[in-house]
Order: sequence, then C-alpha cells, then structure tokens
Amino acid sequence: MTLAIALRGDTTRFRENTLPAIRSAFAEGADVVAVDLRTTADGHVVVVRDHALEYTWRLARPVAQATLADLAVLGHDVQQRIPTLMEVLAEAAGPPVRALLLDVDRLETALAAEAVVGEHGMGEHIIYTGPLEVLRALRAHRPQVGLLLSWELPTLPPPDVWQSVRPRYYSTEHRMLTRELVAEIQRHGYRIATWTVDDFPEMVRLAGMGVDAIITNNIAELANLSGRQSAPGAGGPPRGAHGVSGPHGVSGVHGVSGPHGFSGAPAVPAPPYDLRPGDHRR
Repeated sequence: MTLAIALRGDTTRFRENTLPAIRSAFAEGADVVAVDLRTTADGHVVVVRDHALEYTWRLARPVAQATLADLAVLGHDVQQRIPTLMEVLAEAAGPPVRALLLDVDRLETALAAEAVVGEHGMGEHIIYTGPLEVLRALRAHRPQVGLLLSWELPTLPPPDVWQSVRPRYYSTEHRMLTRELVAEIQRHGYRIATWTVDDFPEMVRLAGMGVDAIITNNIAELANLSGRQSAPGAGGPPRGAHGVSGPHGVSGVHGVSGPHGFSGAPAVPAPPYDLRPGDHRR
C-alpha cells in the first residue's frame, strides 16, 4: 500500500499548515500530513513557513524575529491561524493516532520539536525532514529518530550521506524515479517517498511501480486511488487504513506498521551502503 501524504494539509479547501487543513486532510484519507516547523523568538515551535508568513499572514519578518503573541493575533478566527506544534500533535493524537512528517529548518527547531513530541508520547508516529546538514546533526543527537532524506540531484547520494543520515525514507522528485531504481533502493532497506504529485495518472504510475509514499497537494485524489477516501462529510478515520498491508509490508499508519513503516519502532538501515552514487535516475 502506498502511503498518502498531504502536503501542509488539505490546501484545496483551507489555508496551508492550519488546524482545519490538517483535520480535513485526515478526514479525506491522508495517512500522513506534512507540515513546516519554525521556532519563534521566545522559543515556541509553530507550524508555518517563513515565506508564507509574509504572503499569507502579512507579517514582513521571519518567524525567528516574532513572538508567539505576535503570531497569535494573525488570522481572522481561532481556527484559521498559525498553530503551535503542541496543538497539531493534539489533533494527530486521535483516536486513532495519526502520523506527521515534520519539516524543520534548523537543528534547534528539530530538538525543540523532539521535546514537544516526547511530552506527547508521539515519537513513533513522527518523521523529520529538512536540509541535509540538519538531518546529519539530528541523527547525531537522536540516533533512533525517523528521518526522510529529500534529494534533488539527478544522481543518488554518495555513501557518506547514507551513512551519516541513515534515513528511513529516501525522497526525490517523481520524474526521477524508475521501477529499477525503486527496487534497488528498497533492496537496501530504505523506503521511497516522492514529491509533489498532483496528477492522477502519475499517482497511478508511481503506485504501480511500488513507491512507498506519495506527497501531494491533492489528497482526495490520492486517497481515492488507495481506497482510503472517507465518505462525504465523514470526520472519522479513512476506510481501510487499519491493518491493511501492501507488497512491501507497510500497513496503515494508525498504530499499525511494518518493519519500515511510518510509525512503529524506527528502523535504521544497516550497512553496506553500497548504492552507486554515480547512477543516473532517468
């Protein structure tokens, strides 16, 4: 089963990275919601992008220069506002428990997020992603944390990247992937997530080649492909998301997971890291 990851929630209906967008994405059948994390000037972890702070929320300064009180007055009601990570975790805690992909900008944000995640007992349902050096530092500080390595180059990462990051998921732009590359990476114990796929025929192609997770802005289409879309108006868990396992042993993330699934005990691939860094993916 290919996991459906909603990028910043259900952005076709709600403002990105807000509680209504996250809630709607899960209701539409998302297995995972990916959100952006930043740290305020007074140390709170909030769910927003710096770029969005200006063009969406009309605050012309980075999050790191704003306090939580500065952000709290933005937006037109209590729901359509910038949430804290604590609020998003409370939303994901269910029941049933939902999974989150947390995109961090720096190590300090990641470590602050880890502290909040730990307080909520949500560590098994969280994956982190972000810049390469942040992932390397986070791996050094938290050996068992789940990481997603996002790679934009047309060749595979060199051995030192695999060794230092030890990602649970390897992610790349969807047009880079071939069936042979998917099989090769999975053979080494990694899972594959691809971004950002909004075209339904491309979703079908990628699911057919065995990609483990697809990141999309169109969560309703992807959930429909996976057979997990909720009935109209339903607010409960997506149909078929519990205990349904696909060919790679990855089952629904709501408390049930295979050996390399999004939730459950972190599985860090073991050496050898012998993927050939010079292999082209086209």
